[in-house]
Formats: sequence, C-alpha cells, structure tokens
Amino acid sequence: MGTVLIEKDRCKGCGLCVQACPSHVLAMSHEINTRGYFFPLVEHPDDCNGCRYCVLVCPDVAVQVEHKGKTTAAPEALNDLSMHYCPGCTHGVIHRLVAEAIDALGIRERTVGVAPVGCSVLAYEYFNCDMHEASHGRAMAVATGIKRGRPDLIVFSYQGDGDLASIGMAETIHTANRGEKITVIFVNNAIYGMTGGQMAPTTLPGQVASTCPLGRDVALAGYPIRIVELLKELRTPAYLARVSVHDPKAIIQARKAIKTAFQHQVAGTCFSLVEILSTCPTGWGLMPYEACGWLAEHMIPYYPLGEFKNPEQGVVKETER
Repeated sequence: MGTVLIEKDRCKGCGLCVQACPSHVLAMSHEINTRGYFFPLVEHPDDCNGCRYCVLVCPDVAVQVEHKGKTTAAPEALNDLSMHYCPGCTHGVIHRLVAEAIDALGIRERTVGVAPVGCSVLAYEYFNCDMHEASHGRAMAVATGIKRGRPDLIVFSYQGDGDLASIGMAETIHTANRGEKITVIFVNNAIYGMTGGQMAPTTLPGQVASTCPLGRDVALAGYPIRIVELLKELRTPAYLARVSVHDPKAIIQARKAIKTAFQHQVAGTCFSLVEILSTCPTGWGLMPYEACGWLAEHMIPYYPLGEFKNPEQGVVKETER
C-alpha cells in the first residue's frame, strides 16, 4: 500500500491527479489553498497501490508517494519553486522529466539550459543548473555558441512551437543540418500560448485560435509543420523522437526519450531533438483533463508518436496510438 503526500499550497487545482488515479484514491476538496485554488484530498488512503500516476501527471510537483519505504522526491535539478504556468499546463511535467534526466546522468554541474521567449521564458527560474536567456527563436543559435565555446558542457534548449517552428525555423534547420551536439526539448501545444492564443505553425487543420476563429484554413495558412519528419530527411545523423505527456503511460515513454537524447550528447553522438506534445488548457478553452483527451484524440493522429531517427538503429519507428 502506498501513501499519497500532497503539498496543497503548491497545487493549482487542475485535478489531473484525480483523473489519473486508477484506484480513485483522490478527490478534489471543497476548500481552497493559500493561492485560491481547490486542491486534492486523499479520500480513500487504503486503496493506494503505489503506482505513482498522480506524481507523473502533476504539473506543479505538488504530489509525492511513499511506497515500500521509498518516497518520490523532486529532482535535484529542479528548484523548489512554484511555477507560473496556467493550471493544468503540462510544461511543469516536462520540466520535471528534463530535470530527472539530468540527475540520472549526473551532469547537473556541467549543464547549461537555454530558454527563449514564450511560455517557458522564465524556465531559468526553475532549473537548478546554469541557464541562459535567448531572443525569440534564437535558442539553438545561442546553444550552438555555448557548446562550441565549451564542448565539455551539456547544453539544451527548451523551446515552444511558435519559437522553434516559426521565428526560429532557420536556426532549427541549420543547427540540425550541421549536427550540433546539443539537445533540444521542443514543446508542441499547437498554439501561441503566452501571447494570446494565435495560430501557430503547428495548429491543426480546423483548429480554432484567436487569429483563425473559424479554424485553420489550410488553403490560406498551409498545413501544420511536422518538425521531426522534416528533420528526419536531413542526411546528418540525429536522434529524433516525438512523445506526449497527456497520460501516465505516455509520460513514462517521454521520460525515456528525453534521457536518451541527453545520453547522445554525453556520448558526443549527434544532434538530438525530442518533440513533446503538450496541452494548453487556457489557449484551447478546455478543462485540463479535457485538454489531455483532446490531445490524444486530435494531435496524435496528425503527429504520430515514436522514435523517428536514431543513429544507433538507423531505422524509423512509430509507436501505436
């Protein structure tokens, strides 16, 4: 039996932990915390099996589980701070996965992250490693400069879809084509989240955004760009994968891919990029759990998950839905 531990004042009341629990251990309180949010309660403690699904899906690192004498803990590479992201935004989940990979590989003291403009503009606050701010779209250029100047460092960029696939597309293509030995964490939520919910390069056909209130018209705006498929066609060796963080099973796969991407940099193998399908409940106008369902139903068919390029295997693999 497991014991769920909830730090209620970190919680933003998204309810994703309640939805993810297969044993229905958790329920939302009717009280609010010091930040003004409802928070989860352990309603049926004896039913906890220690699966830690609640830990995996929590975007605010507010849930831990004690099971068989071991308690989950926030990664050392993640600062103990509340994040600014909207309730239910899965940026927080991705932050934790990146930090876990850094810890697992023992590289924190020589890691440098690069955060450009976008929802992740304050990522330097959250990662417990050296961080560098970059102009909009220029994170890979900055990361390239750091890595070339100090090849001994582990350098990663953390970028959104508008940043990486629009204003920074030239940097994306040429950084990958040169085979720069950096790791790119690409968060694709199919919309410009920070600046008002405009159509992004990855917005789906027919998807509503503030600049296309009738839905994306491919006759006018073209089709959404599939970044990993685009980069896959380059001859330069690279590690390319697409994962998602919409449910616990997907998060476990995302954790593996992110760690693999960093391992390639540690080994000096190749450029690596992991595209992560993420939710934007605010920009999509959905409740957090609805946003996870919308991602699974609409984004994954257009953006299939899998490992698309791996120098060690030389094959393309797409996972089943």
